[in-house]
Amino acid sequence: MTAALDRRFGPFDGGVWLNCAHQGPLPHPARDAALDAVAAKTAPARMTDEAFTDVPARLRSALARLIGANDDDVLLANSTSYTLNVVAQGLAWRAGDEVVCVDGDFPATVLPWRTLQDKGVRVKLIGDGDARIDADTVAAAIGPRTRVVCLSWVFSFFGHAVDIASIARATREHDVWCVINASQAVGARPLNVASLDIDALACCGFKWLCGPYATGFGWLRPQLRAQLDYPQPHWLRAQSARGLDRALDYSLPDNVTASAFDVFANANFFNYAPLAAAVEMLGDIGIERIAAHDQQLIDELIQSLEGSKYELLSPASGEQRSTLVYLSHRDAAANERIAQGLKQRRIAIAQREGRLRVAPHLYNSTADITRLTEALSELG
Repeated sequence: MTAALDRRFGPFDGGVWLNCAHQGPLPHPARDAALDAVAAKTAPARMTDEAFTDVPARLRSALARLIGANDDDVLLANSTSYTLNVVAQGLAWRAGDEVVCVDGDFPATVLPWRTLQDKGVRVKLIGDGDARIDADTVAAAIGPRTRVVCLSWVFSFFGHAVDIASIARATREHDVWCVINASQAVGARPLNVASLDIDALACCGFKWLCGPYATGFGWLRPQLRAQLDYPQPHWLRAQSARGLDRALDYSLPDNVTASAFDVFANANFFNYAPLAAAVEMLGDIGIERIAAHDQQLIDELIQSLEGSKYELLSPASGEQRSTLVYLSHRDAAANERIAQGLKQRRIAIAQREGRLRVAPHLYNSTADITRLTEALSELG
């Protein structure tokens, strides 16, 4: 029996949440941080000037520790798309340049590059539509005008992971930037960007990091950052070095860190204080422990499907297996009915492209998996 790794979640009011790939529930430390932020805004005398710089700095540091990065290389965003657009809109493009993406990837990973087609940039989709690609596939797709390869670490619609280390090495060998959407991985899989050849990483904060909506972050390798012309000259960028008591100053610091690319209003107390609390909590527990826990639950789910009326569609084992499990009734037409039956039983999963997706995280237990599998058996 696998117990919940951490019980500082909920209450779920008798329901089971197995849909972290859609959104992660806010843990209690993050909830408390959000309530503190509301209380401070309700009684503004409680809010210090230093909070305007301390809150973003705390979040940036927590995120950097989580992914093995330097604080200076982390930008604060409001989504995954924000960081991808920083790169897409910040690079200098010439007609005939090419971006390689994966057919079957989540739209947020592809659409920022589509807007470059008006500049004569070609977006090349590789693969057979099921997002199953490897380093050899990527290397074979790189041509003389390829500037960027952009893909997800874990694919939302298929549930399998790619070996970003080998893919990044292939792009480095061809002198091509490697940009990774890690929204379905960070928080559930260990990551150390210092050991990889990737150049940019984009991630949201409301899935596996269990933060609020409209949060996210990015990581930019300094060599790539030096090529980007996408600064956002917001006033807090200037005040971070001077303090609010010297606000009447129109000069910008010579800031070459990733914070120059932060989204506006990066002192977003309602969102960034709880996200910082959630990220710190995950870091204290340890992503390796969380990953092992999640994978144990997935083992239990996959084992329960043996001999059933359901087939596993995502990888059963190995490095390609992620924390997203796709399955289908052997009569795929029954999936809609089954999804509705689970909803009536207060078991939350997702239905994507006609398939059933299960995504457990650290707050789930064997009891949750058992409740799901028993319901699947009844509905099947």
